[in-house]
Amino acid sequence: MATEPEIRSASLRGERRSGRTRRARRRPSGPRRLVATVRALDELARSGAEVSAYVSDADTGQVIFSADSHVVMPVSDLCTLPILVEVAVRLEEGSLDPGTLLSRGDDVSGGGVWRHLDQEKLSLADVAVLAAANDDREAVNALLDAVGLEAVTRRMAELGMTRSAVLDRFRGDRGPDDAPHVAIGTTREYADLFARLARREGLPSGAIDRLAALFARRRDVSLVGAPLAVDPYPAADVPDLIFLNQLGRAEGVLAEAGIVLGRRAALTFALFVTCGDASLVTRHRVHAAFRTLGEDILEIVA
Repeated sequence: MATEPEIRSASLRGERRSGRTRRARRRPSGPRRLVATVRALDELARSGAEVSAYVSDADTGQVIFSADSHVVMPVSDLCTLPILVEVAVRLEEGSLDPGTLLSRGDDVSGGGVWRHLDQEKLSLADVAVLAAANDDREAVNALLDAVGLEAVTRRMAELGMTRSAVLDRFRGDRGPDDAPHVAIGTTREYADLFARLARREGLPSGAIDRLAALFARRRDVSLVGAPLAVDPYPAADVPDLIFLNQLGRAEGVLAEAGIVLGRRAALTFALFVTCGDASLVTRHRVHAAFRTLGEDILEIVA
């Protein structure tokens, strides 16, 4: 049975359900410098990692920080976002039925819970929840099969993502005849996509509400979200700080994009890092850079 997430239009605008009235305009937040982030990313670059980052004000579009934000890099599971965008638009238009049963495909590497379930088929609505909440790669593949790669490509172009692309489905083994990466993209384009959703631009309002409801179910706040003290299992009331994100993980690849809505500001961000060194020290340094970005963002929005 289909279990579409509850749709709430407030999810991407940071509206509050408290006794305190929300300011009509966000007050200035002081100097907008991400000093610690710049230092951390410089250290990563000097160690041989390839780094791209972009942070902007979701309301005004003002660029807060940009470092090689035009450079195309592998993004792995980050492709879940544009695929879910196409699914949400099709559901809103009525060309997709949320109750349509989708089949689980071949086992692929990476996270996910569908492989552990007895059900070989789930409703499209349930598969979308698995994809959004748990980065379930089998679920993402099923959704991509349902809407088609060409449709996702067209939608990305319409949304200004002309340098980003979904290249292939997730595979257990990527052979010489397959695309080298499941997806590529730039930090600017992925951060701008979250900004579009926040400003409710470029997509039907109902589709944006569906996406907000789906991404509110994400549970991975281990990187940029860690310093924000985000509860991965929040209560029903809208919190003082809202964090919506998507992560991409692959061998040598770590990517995250999202939006943080606080009382003083709303910032969209994206940070991509590729590194050939898989040592524990290097992984710790990369993860620390993402958390440093979260700390700097918190100082601006809270």
